[in-house]
Amino acid sequence: MLPIFFGILTSVCFAIASLLAQRGYHLAPAPWGAWITIAGNTVFLLSAHFLLRPFAPFFIFDNLIFVVVGLLVPGVTRVLSFRGIRTMGSSVTSTIINTTPMFSTVLAILLLGERPGPWVIAGVFVTVCGLVTVSWSGATSSYRKTELIFPFLCALIFACKDVTVRWGLGDGEGEPILAAGIAALTSTVEIFLITRYLHGEKFCWPTANAARWFVWSGIFTGGSFLCMYVALSMERVTIIAPLINSYAVFVLILTPLIARQIEIVTRRKVAGAAMVVAGIFMVSLGRN
Repeated sequence: MLPIFFGILTSVCFAIASLLAQRGYHLAPAPWGAWITIAGNTVFLLSAHFLLRPFAPFFIFDNLIFVVVGLLVPGVTRVLSFRGIRTMGSSVTSTIINTTPMFSTVLAILLLGERPGPWVIAGVFVTVCGLVTVSWSGATSSYRKTELIFPFLCALIFACKDVTVRWGLGDGEGEPILAAGIAALTSTVEIFLITRYLHGEKFCWPTANAARWFVWSGIFTGGSFLCMYVALSMERVTIIAPLINSYAVFVLILTPLIARQIEIVTRRKVAGAAMVVAGIFMVSLGRN
């Protein structure tokens, strides 16, 4: 049950991190808010690694796979998701991205040779349906159908991340905290270059009131990365992917506590959350 716990804790930490960042953006415009969050994530993870495993090898060939992971997530996925939000809106984009567990399951079967049982397959399906229900708002804005490729690519890359991390860490033989730290450090450099040179934003620290939310968001993001890598080092992708990608439900649960004035909880979202909880229970039931 330990990997199940870490998988769920991943979503809880990421949900808290998302809501804290949202509070920061709500207070003031912050072009560098995302970078501050990712930088805080990196400091948290690398500090944890060097505190707990100070003599683990850092500059070895096997760690390059996590550099690639860091380039893709959140670097490339951030660009793709922002493109989707700009052209189709956040509702359609988040709905498609929430199909990630389905892609993760298919890739784990094809590339890692995992063979999930019927309960796991059914649980993944129910979880995806619940996530789609939570994120879909019935938007009817027009857009070119070719734009759908961007959020679908984003979901596929997230799924590739799950499979790659599992493969890179092996069956508990790797260094999950170091791996997460390397990916976070790579993302920190990449997001800095994207924000500074692609978007042309000069570095500007947000106001103190807004910055503290981004710093705390970075700490909880670090916690989510740590738990995710630990979970994937211990258990199959088909089991962990629905858990670590169910953070939308915990956003819904935690909204009244953290961002009550920003997010609105509806009956549809509550129904979707119930479906995700049922799906996670089914995955856990079919784990063995």
